[in-house]
Amino acid sequence: MKAIRIFRPLLVCLLLGVTLLSSCKKNDKDPEPDRNKFLGNYSLEETCSGNPDDYNISVTAGTESNEITIKDLYFPGIVAKATVSGNSVTIPSQDFGGQYQGQPVTITLSGSGTLSDSKLSISYKTTITGLGSDDCTAVCIKQ
Repeated sequence: MKAIRIFRPLLVCLLLGVTLLSSCKKNDKDPEPDRNKFLGNYSLEETCSGNPDDYNISVTAGTESNEITIKDLYFPGIVAKATVSGNSVTIPSQDFGGQYQGQPVTITLSGSGTLSDSKLSISYKTTITGLGSDDCTAVCIKQ
């Protein structure tokens, strides 16, 4: 009889412990990287030094979880790397090779922007060796 009094509380504690431990589950999903909302194809309206232009760009995932690549921004063939944080994007200064009127040139590009719903607004500066620089703004609408 004395043994039952000792084992009953132990049995209740054991069952309660197993029940509580088995009911603890991790319900938190890993948050989706900020970059995912930037990914896709965009129709772009760009103004550089007063001259408007319309074309398309594509934004793909970079190698890091906060990195994107922007293809064809400013000049066909450019693939600019950028980092995102929340709804902001930063394009660090980077150089690209290209051709202008059959001559090799280096294009330096840097800038920043924000995403609001499906509209990506980017301000950036470019410098082309021997030709000067451009201050550009682009409004990109996700397709």
